[in-house]
Formats: sequence, structure tokens, C-alpha cells
Amino acid sequence: TMERAFPLGTDASGQDVLAQLIHASRLSLSIGFVATGIAVAIGITLGALMGYFGGFIDLALYRVVEIFMAIPVLVILIVAAALLPRNTYVMMAVIGCFTWHGAARFTRAEFLKLRNQDFVQAARAAGLSLRSILFRHMLPNGVTPVLVDASFGIALAILFEAVISFLGYGPADQPSWGRL
Repeated sequence: TMERAFPLGTDASGQDVLAQLIHASRLSLSIGFVATGIAVAIGITLGALMGYFGGFIDLALYRVVEIFMAIPVLVILIVAAALLPRNTYVMMAVIGCFTWHGAARFTRAEFLKLRNQDFVQAARAAGLSLRSILFRHMLPNGVTPVLVDASFGIALAILFEAVISFLGYGPADQPSWGRL
């Protein structure tokens, strides 16, 4: 019977809604993971520099973080959809480049806490490079809050994609949760 063939029914053009939802999950999850990966990479790098050095560098970079916190990402996505090509990669890049401030703040807080620990002082005394101290010694000890924030970032990126697609500004030729 027809009910078993299409559990969620069909749309106006006769296409299976369940199949479209499953296919659209690829787009949503890829945008979520890639955009959050970009945001976490930027946030961890800037947060590590702020937390390790402190002082003027921390103050100056934290002003940059506050500027990015004040930018409404949804408005930027709508402007980007109007000015740039409407594809998945542009959406991933825009979401990732404007949502990194949470990761930067968490990383900064952890690195401020860790920078005076004995193992960091020992790494400095051993003459290790800044990159090695930051990313080999300090980051594994302070990454937990960033990973928790990243899980929420994935959900936020998926939500941004759904809202933009619902408004009609999403990727043009792909099924999307917002469009459905």
C-alpha cells in the first residue's frame, strides 16, 4: 500500500519527503562539522595566544573577540548569500569565521589558568618552542571546555543553515532541512 512506501508522504512534486530529509542530513552535518572545525581552529589559536601571553596581547586580541561577538551571524549570512555564490562552502566559511569567539574565550580562560603551572614552566626552561608549549603541552590539558562548546557549535551551525535555507538563501541546488 502507499502508506508503507512513503512513511512521511510525498511533497507537491511527488518526491519522498523521508528520502529528502535523509539526503539533506548530509548537507546539515557537513556544514555543522566543517564550520565548527574552522571556528575551533581559529578560536583555539587566538585563545591560546591571549591566555599564554596575557598583558597587552590579551587586551588587544580580546577586543577583537568582543567585536566578533557583537556581529550578528545571521545578518552576515544573508549579506553573504546576496553578494557571494550561494553554495555550501561559502556558508561553511562564513559560519566558521564568525562563530569562533566562544572557543577563543574558553581557551583563553584555560590557558590563563595553566600558564603558571609547573609543567609549563619546565617546558619554558627546557627551551621548547612557543608552538610546542601551546599546542603539545597546554592544549591537551585545557581542551575539554572547548570540545563541549564545539558540540553546541555544531548544533548552532546546523540551525544557521536551516534558517538561511528556510528564508530561501541557502545552497541553491541541494535539499535542506530548512527548505523542507
